[in-house]
Amino acid sequence: MGQSGYWLAAWNTVVISIGSMVLAAVIGVVLAWCLVRTNVPFARTLEQLATMPIFIPPFVGAFAWVLIGAPRIGLFNLPASGLGLAEPLDIYTYTGIIWTTGIYIAPYVMMIVAAALRNMDPSLEEAAQVSGLSRTRTMLQITLPVVAPSILSGAVLAFVISIGLFGTPVLLGMTKEIYLLTSRIYLELQQFPPSFGIVAVLAIYLMILSVIANLLQSLALRGRSFVTVTGKGFRPRIIHLAAGRYVVAGIIWLYLLLTVIGPIIIIIAAALSTYTWSGKWTWANITFLWQSDDVSATLVNSLLITLIAATAATVLGLAVSWISTRTRMRGRHLLEHVVLLPMSVPSLAFALGVSFFWLWMPWTVYGTIWIIIFGLIGRYVSYSVRTITSSLVQIHPELEESARISGFGWGSTMLRVTLPLVFPAIVSSWVMVYSIFISELSMVLPLYTASTRTLSILSFDTWAVGEFSQVAALSFLQLVLGAGVMWVVTLMTKQRQAAAI
Repeated sequence: MGQSGYWLAAWNTVVISIGSMVLAAVIGVVLAWCLVRTNVPFARTLEQLATMPIFIPPFVGAFAWVLIGAPRIGLFNLPASGLGLAEPLDIYTYTGIIWTTGIYIAPYVMMIVAAALRNMDPSLEEAAQVSGLSRTRTMLQITLPVVAPSILSGAVLAFVISIGLFGTPVLLGMTKEIYLLTSRIYLELQQFPPSFGIVAVLAIYLMILSVIANLLQSLALRGRSFVTVTGKGFRPRIIHLAAGRYVVAGIIWLYLLLTVIGPIIIIIAAALSTYTWSGKWTWANITFLWQSDDVSATLVNSLLITLIAATAATVLGLAVSWISTRTRMRGRHLLEHVVLLPMSVPSLAFALGVSFFWLWMPWTVYGTIWIIIFGLIGRYVSYSVRTITSSLVQIHPELEESARISGFGWGSTMLRVTLPLVFPAIVSSWVMVYSIFISELSMVLPLYTASTRTLSILSFDTWAVGEFSQVAALSFLQLVLGAGVMWVVTLMTKQRQAAAI
């Protein structure tokens, strides 16, 4: 295992994952603060648009950037190529992989931090401004340190997602032999017979990287209090930016145009083309979506698997978070660490473990959608735990204690006090895991059968045979599913806000 290629893959993984984490954290925190705490025009619409990348499968998002920035054929490079000039953009580089990965995972950070900001008592910021601090210093010295658990949770989550990502490194990195650990795992699994020993060692590398990230987060937060929601009532105060709000909105719109709207337009244009940039338009790829039996079957499988797994993961995440933060149950921290452990295992390796486990079990689970559901829950329930825990630690237990003193039972306290306070985090958790499940590829790849294929598997198979326009059409379908979920979440949030008035 001392071969230089594997060590280089480990180094590439560290460099690209740290770069992607930093980019995602900066973008996510800035977007969350601007969209939640300021009077930026159309903040809700901007927030919904900013979450759209999580509904695009990583390899499809990477494919969109190939259409934009690939040498010779990339839309951004075509004018320069036609004039015989140097091509300004090459997506097949370290920078290109970091950029594509960073903007893909930035919405996860944004959702986690936004949920914490909505739960933050604005009196802390008001006191700082009364003391003479400017808005910028208040944000840097008060707001960001207070929501540090959420920022660190989002950053660690971004790092873990980066080291375990499969689609983007394969599509962008392998063209110029920039291999990551997940790329090496995939290549070893393609051997005959598969090199399971090497796969196991590569998986241990990823586990070590994830454990180090989680340990650093724990050390950074040890001994500090981040309670911001107490028995005193409050409403989050919006910071008025005067005319500057239009400048901020313009910058956000420009970012969304470059990272969200542009790639989505490229995907739609490719879906309406006979073949990539052929210049000929057709509706055949769109009609393929409702005429193909494959699409219908995989759509049903995807929705069934995603809705069941996302709901179960969120409920389990809430239970584990509450036990670890609100009880003195013996072994509660061990329970949390066990639940968080799968974050350290790459999806491909974890899926193989799930497959081997259920092959030896007497119950008929292997070959059904349930093995995929169990695998997704086991692998990603930790994401729900991180999201919900970051909000629970901000809520002082005195609120629940007051309810219990007033005669409320445990169930009534949960329903009328705890759950309403962490509702934004619960919604963020559900949307997050839903977005992962609806586009998950590497986790499903070793577990599916002909009757349990999902949209992501169908998209990957279609891409493998070179039907890029149909891949774009399938991606468009997943975007529609994502937009539908965001519409439902927005409607629920508006109804809740109206009921609270």
